[in-house]
Amino acid sequence: MTGVAITVKPRQALRVRGRVQGVGFRPFVYRLATDLALDGWVRNDGEGVLIALAGEGARLERFGSRLAAEAPVLARIDSIETLSAEQLSIPDGFRVEASGAGPVTTGVTPDAAVCSGCLAELFDPDGRRWRYPFINCTHCGPRFTITRALPYDRSTTSMAAFVQCPACHAEYTTPTDRRFHAEPNACPECGPSLTLRAIDGAPVAGDPVAGALALLAQGRIVAAKGLGGYHLACDARSRAAVATLRERKAREAKPFAVMAANVASLDALVEIGAAERALLESAERPIVLLRKRPGADASLPGVAPGLAWLGAMLPYTPLHYLLFHEAAGRPAGTAWLARAHELALVMTSANPGRTTGMI
Repeated sequence: MTGVAITVKPRQALRVRGRVQGVGFRPFVYRLATDLALDGWVRNDGEGVLIALAGEGARLERFGSRLAAEAPVLARIDSIETLSAEQLSIPDGFRVEASGAGPVTTGVTPDAAVCSGCLAELFDPDGRRWRYPFINCTHCGPRFTITRALPYDRSTTSMAAFVQCPACHAEYTTPTDRRFHAEPNACPECGPSLTLRAIDGAPVAGDPVAGALALLAQGRIVAAKGLGGYHLACDARSRAAVATLRERKAREAKPFAVMAANVASLDALVEIGAAERALLESAERPIVLLRKRPGADASLPGVAPGLAWLGAMLPYTPLHYLLFHEAAGRPAGTAWLARAHELALVMTSANPGRTTGMI
């Protein structure tokens, strides 16, 4: 009788903890495992991400080293623990599984400024997301502010009520697409829409972005939806508009922060070094204190009077970018993002009773 040798592939399970949900981690794991010809699966659960693998020992080792070295830019790996995989069912090929249950000990990923890939789509007149104010992907967009529970899945976010159209669903289920399991994925056909409303709540006819910009140009104050709430916005170059905003905010002397289209637009107002530029353009989009140049107070009357510093920030939501895009004349492509623009907006919190900071 001739014996038959049965080869059992080595198995491994990895528990990954940290900021690993809502950052494109499962698509990253899928692509990495597929690249290394490993079988298995990946899923979110209450502790973070669980990965089950089967394959050649050397390939498993390479997976482990690349997992930490090549993680998505928004991810933060706190620990990788190796577990026994003997009791786990591992299929041929690799797949993303439905999220598991269990006590929640992982964190929620912060929101991130719109990425360059989404900006390219946002300003492509031939694309299906041309000027769509809720564009996002696994590299950017809302996370914390839309999450109702963990594990992080579409069903546990405020996007659960929006059923994806066939085109969006195809992106969502295609492992090589950057919107693979991007939970807020949407487009004008299936996602939320933008509306401009008057003070009494009645919708205003016409394009909402164009309408909002027209009001700002008239010296009016507009409440603009951000990621975590609303900003009160006004033309930072209008003394009267800034004074009106101060009166309504009961904020007589405290400085306001200003949003400009890009670093080039701020350069005439403030001094910007390499470190400051890196902060301004980071995914977190903080307000950065920058030393004023001579003439800054004349250009921004009443914004931060008598101070040597100005709080400045760059757009971080598609809607922010669309306001500046509208002011620039709706150019196609992204080349306009490198040019200096005149528009500067005060952006301050719209929270009742709050008199400092921004949302």
